[in-house]
Amino acid sequence: MNVVAEITLESLGQHGVGPLEHYSECLRSTFEAHPPPFSADWYGDQFREMARNREWFANIIVGNASTEGWGSGKLWYLAGKTPDESISSLIQQHAMDEARHSRMYQSMVERIFPGTVTEALRADFKTLAPIYRFGDKPERLPPYSGQDILDNLLQMNVAEIRTLVNQLLARPVLMTYCPEESRERLTRMLDRLMWDESRHVGYTARLIDRALATEDANFILDIAPTRIVQLNELTLEEVGRAKGNPQTAFA
Repeated sequence: MNVVAEITLESLGQHGVGPLEHYSECLRSTFEAHPPPFSADWYGDQFREMARNREWFANIIVGNASTEGWGSGKLWYLAGKTPDESISSLIQQHAMDEARHSRMYQSMVERIFPGTVTEALRADFKTLAPIYRFGDKPERLPPYSGQDILDNLLQMNVAEIRTLVNQLLARPVLMTYCPEESRERLTRMLDRLMWDESRHVGYTARLIDRALATEDANFILDIAPTRIVQLNELTLEEVGRAKGNPQTAFA
């Protein structure tokens, strides 16, 4: 049994996405065959050890702001390549969430490490996340195939699971560094982040589960091991670079 797979499936209950029998079986078998580094004890131990360095941890939060902003733009593009309007709308909302998360991480840096944000960094913050307004829609682009969309959903799903783990690791460190007067606000922000990220896992899981009951099942089952192995390799590479450039790791 892989503990991250079980925690993930348990977290989906709050979003009412159903039993997801096909997805659950796929997730469990894939994580058992290719255990993610972020499900291992050493991963959390290394994060906590590095996070004792205040400057390193502050840079991690800046890195999260950058990663979420970049991801938002990629999702908006994907939404424009998705011909199914209902799925495109879900991805659009995901993109808008990621842009908001980028700004939340920017706010965290200001609240948790007051006085450390220079004017230059504040100017950089303004460029990190797209600004979406009510009614905005992505440009309609030549559509991806159905299997291309499924592949993207699968990659998003496992990446969001890693993000959930990273949030669980970061939360107690954030609370420790946070000044007392900002803790209530920080708690609300972290609760919202966890809710959003588990919802992102949930909608992608629901779509994958639905596809696993169709002729696309073999495609998903064939490619799922490849995608988790690729994420595992990327994770190990990022962790290996963490001390030299913290904005590449644990984001």
